Amino acid sequence: MKPGVRIAGFAVVLAAALGAGAGVGAAVGPTPSRPAPMEPVPMGEGVVSTADGYHLAPSTRTLPASGGTYRFAVDGPDGNRVHGFTALHERMLHLIVVSRELTVYHHVHPTPAPDGTWSVALPALPSGSYRAVADFQVTHGPRLALGADLTVPGDYQPTEMPAPSDVAAVEGYRVTIGTRAKSGGELTVSLTVRKGGRRVTDLQPYLGASGHLVAMRAADLAYAHVHPLGYHAGVVTFDATLGAQGRYRLFFDFKHAGVVHSAAFTFDQSVVTGAPMREH
Repeated sequence: MKPGVRIAGFAVVLAAALGAGAGVGAAVGPTPSRPAPMEPVPMGEGVVSTADGYHLAPSTRTLPASGGTYRFAVDGPDGNRVHGFTALHERMLHLIVVSRELTVYHHVHPTPAPDGTWSVALPALPSGSYRAVADFQVTHGPRLALGADLTVPGDYQPTEMPAPSDVAAVEGYRVTIGTRAKSGGELTVSLTVRKGGRRVTDLQPYLGASGHLVAMRAADLAYAHVHPLGYHAGVVTFDATLGAQGRYRLFFDFKHAGVVHSAAFTFDQSVVTGAPMREH
């Protein structure tokens, strides 16, 4: 079975074929070591606050628009706070914070206190409703992603998710996405990074991988966080299986010249299914 996760009606699976591509990529840029396979995540990842007896217990439910510290704990089936976590991609816990419209996105890494409370400083956020998703592996337990609501009070100005596009511009970079439907409902997703019209072939390892892909479904904010095994000539590739048609938001994190950037795409599964690969 391919390493991957299945979440609330959809799964994202790492491309096993990247093992061959990574060897070629080593000639044109650094290739991070292959991450260890991740345990499957139960259905409902990010949508629910409780799974397998584990509960995400936020002590912060509102945050000033100017930003502030977000705090939470993970309670175990016995009702006590969980202290034993196993690192996933160089961090004990990943926290994804997104607005309900999926127009604001932050991927941060909280730090734990001796009493089991996690905390992280969040930047200024537009007023509105947010979802915080904690992604972690319990030592000798399940890998989970549990979500909680977060509110930023103030003068709320509704935003709309951008229309689907093959191109995303971020901080001087141009990232293009290519997709190809495969048998069994699988989908190959390729992301190409360019700067100044040229492909970036020296992406740097970030948290033990050449890039990170976070997928969130607009209808219910179901979540998936996966990592490729490598990349070749500036192209980072994932295999994804989306078990439900609908609109998704894809957030691609990559590191270059010492800085982490995030490119966002709006993605319609129903449009992509059965389509040939778009070359960029």
